[in-house]
Amino acid sequence: MPVLGGRVLPALMLVAMTATAGAQQKACEIDEGSPNQVARAKLDIGLSQSSQKPEEVAAKLKDAIKLLGEGDMSKNPTGRAFVLGETLVSWLGQPGITNGMSTRGALGFQDNPTAPYDLIAGIDSTFKIVETAMPECVSQTQAWRQHSQAWVDLVNSAIQLANAGKTDSAAVIAKRALQLSPYAPYGYMVLAQGAAQNNKAKEAIAYYKQAIDAASRDTAQADTKRQLLNQLGNLATEAAENDSVKADKQMYIAEAKSAFDALAKDPGTKFADLARAGQAKVAQASGDTAAIKASYQDALANPSGFSYNALMQAAVAAARANQNNDAIKLFEAAKAQNPYHRDVLYNLARLYLLDSAYAKGIPMAKELIAVDPSNPDNYQLLAIAYASVKKTYDAKEKVLDDSSKALGKTANTSKSPKVVRAAVDAAAKLAAPMKAYGDSSRTAVDSALKYNDLMTKLPARVSFSEFTPGDAKATVAGSVLNQTDAQKTFTLHIQFLDKTGNVVATQDVSVGPVAPHDSGNFKIDGTGAGIVAFKYSVN
Repeated sequence: MPVLGGRVLPALMLVAMTATAGAQQKACEIDEGSPNQVARAKLDIGLSQSSQKPEEVAAKLKDAIKLLGEGDMSKNPTGRAFVLGETLVSWLGQPGITNGMSTRGALGFQDNPTAPYDLIAGIDSTFKIVETAMPECVSQTQAWRQHSQAWVDLVNSAIQLANAGKTDSAAVIAKRALQLSPYAPYGYMVLAQGAAQNNKAKEAIAYYKQAIDAASRDTAQADTKRQLLNQLGNLATEAAENDSVKADKQMYIAEAKSAFDALAKDPGTKFADLARAGQAKVAQASGDTAAIKASYQDALANPSGFSYNALMQAAVAAARANQNNDAIKLFEAAKAQNPYHRDVLYNLARLYLLDSAYAKGIPMAKELIAVDPSNPDNYQLLAIAYASVKKTYDAKEKVLDDSSKALGKTANTSKSPKVVRAAVDAAAKLAAPMKAYGDSSRTAVDSALKYNDLMTKLPARVSFSEFTPGDAKATVAGSVLNQTDAQKTFTLHIQFLDKTGNVVATQDVSVGPVAPHDSGNFKIDGTGAGIVAFKYSVN
């Protein structure tokens, strides 16, 4: 269902919506058969639904409205209101009704026939009579509120406007949809997205909570509710990270924690990893080191029981908490599951180098370049690594040089021939390792210069904004930055890989022509099962 927080919302692919309510305290028993006028109006609605002629439908609905305004209005007001609501919903989908507006006379009301009439407001106020008097009947009124194509159209229009960034217009239509049915999450979701885009975090959180409450009413909306909890948690966490007011920061952290804890208790089949990652982010935002460690301990203790994504999220949590040894172990476990994914290769190479484990970090960075060859950041890792290696060799050479100088001083000042010979011999033995360290230092310099040169002279920088692997295909999207002084068209040759590195599918995509120092976007699908990574080349 819809995905929010600045993300694209899918349109409702429904003609009408039927609500599934939760357990009620008692059965809903609305009397639609008395008094006589109510029963006859109900019959008119049934006849209108069986007619194919718009004029006959309109005549029956007008007669129903007329009948519902006659007789003793004190008798069965709830049943009368429910049938009136049904009639107004039926009117909403008829020809000639624009934006839910008509005139009272055109609908069948006998008083003030020329006055405008808002069908959506009428439906809302009429069904509220039933919902107030008989709360157990909300499921029935909800089904009617969402019964019309007009409601679906309102929701879809609000979603489309929100996706286009027209948040003010989307909010107007979303509120109209909510007036027609406050029991579905979609209008609240649109309002939450608009508030979030306008940096109104508190308002967005309130709308998310209303959306979650609405989704909770319908068991068919279980995954929608889980998505909303995740989105609420992420929004609140981000707000906590950006807010300097202590009281607000604490409030946001509490909201995020509540959302992710609720998701962790009911993750369904798809949201366990997101719940754990969210809890780790909340712990990070709150500065709770113990909670951060607790969030990834299970993955650290039993990495084989966790997915690649879960291990990556755990590793990132550990790295952000500066628990580098734990992060390395978790990244290594993730790499064992997916050895060719650029994200794990980059993070693992970086942490090895931070840990001065150059014998591991340099080969890992070269593996990274093999799958991601047009990213200057990857070459920078190697340039920094070899520069650090040079410093290591220089330090070792200096230690030997200092020892050699000390031995030379001893040989020059000692009066004992035996001591002099020993010092000379010892100094001579240092010459070979000193030369080796010096040669290694120069080689490291050459390598550092080589990768720095490659980093600065890449004609194109490729950045990725999406990699979405699925059961039958994977999608890659991103951009190519033309780093030359001439207009160029680039061709990306992408190979989609399984976890063993076998090529499942290949695709070429042309990007350009791209102006100098400007970017061109691309998006491409690879078809095949088992795709978990990709590599590419650029021409």
